[in-house]
Amino acid sequence: MTVNYNRVASTSKPWTFFTLLLKWKGSIWKAVYLELIIFLCIYEIIAVVYRSVLNTEQQRSFEAVVRFFDNRLSYIPLELVLGFFCTQVFNRWNKQYDNIGFIDNIGLMTALYVRGKSERARMYRRNILRYCELVQVLVFRDISMRVRRRFPTMDTIVAAGFMLPHEKDIYESYSDTGDTPKYWIPASWALSMTYEAWKHGHIENAYYKVTLQEEIRKWRTDLEWVFNYDWVPLPLMYPQVVCMAVHLYFLVCIIARQQIVFDHELKNEIDTVFPIMTTLQFVFYMGWMKVIEAVINPFGEDDDDFETNALIDRNITMGMMIVDEGYDRPPEVRRDPFWNEIHPLYSEETSRIP
Repeated sequence: MTVNYNRVASTSKPWTFFTLLLKWKGSIWKAVYLELIIFLCIYEIIAVVYRSVLNTEQQRSFEAVVRFFDNRLSYIPLELVLGFFCTQVFNRWNKQYDNIGFIDNIGLMTALYVRGKSERARMYRRNILRYCELVQVLVFRDISMRVRRRFPTMDTIVAAGFMLPHEKDIYESYSDTGDTPKYWIPASWALSMTYEAWKHGHIENAYYKVTLQEEIRKWRTDLEWVFNYDWVPLPLMYPQVVCMAVHLYFLVCIIARQQIVFDHELKNEIDTVFPIMTTLQFVFYMGWMKVIEAVINPFGEDDDDFETNALIDRNITMGMMIVDEGYDRPPEVRRDPFWNEIHPLYSEETSRIP
């Protein structure tokens, strides 16, 4: 489930974002704690071996290795790799969210243009809406594991009411050459339904028909883009480079950030067995990479991934309410309270806010 913190961060106060640090679900702590524990365990084991097991000559050789890696640690361009990749991933995330699909516009335009209170007119409106939502269900079923588990077979889609048994037979009768997705079929049904409604006089003119069809076309196109982003991800080499850069960087840090002892005395240094600054760096950089991992596929099962099942439920519920209960029920036209004078009203509490 998406972690919402907007209410906590509704005001800008010194402690606002510190309260966010205390959250666990979807947090950086949950993302990096396992790798951090492994990193610190290996670091401390090497530190104990260096200080207690190695003889003086072996310690000097180990210290030379530490200096070698520490002087060349900057050769790994971590900030550049992470920053550029993060930008690309978030651009894709934004575009997928923009196209994920909220069915309100189709419902409103269907209720506006498909007129009539007869049972047939009602069926036109409801079926147009249901076919459009069926497109989303079929797309999400192929890109989201949550939806796939909810609808493992076409029979479960029928049982859930998104498709009727005879529609399933028609859907499966189409050839599946090359395992090509058939998301276009329910979109075609919805478009055909608008034409049939227009032909029987439930849509007043061709302009309204075309306008509604254009909205359905846009709905299908947006969902096609969502599928295409899943079908064609970023080149595999890109996340490989990022993952390798971050993990190799901290693998080198296990040696490069060891505290060196000179003649078994630390000169002008605090003897820190625990790598404080390296740990902070690990949390920031590894956390940065975990953010990328979380948003590179927003249809996965991470804490902050898209709520696809909730969106399907919301769309079918809201859409049916718009085209059915909300059809042709405007309130009686009366004078509004601002007819002669406009005096905006504030509550007593709100009026005291400067």
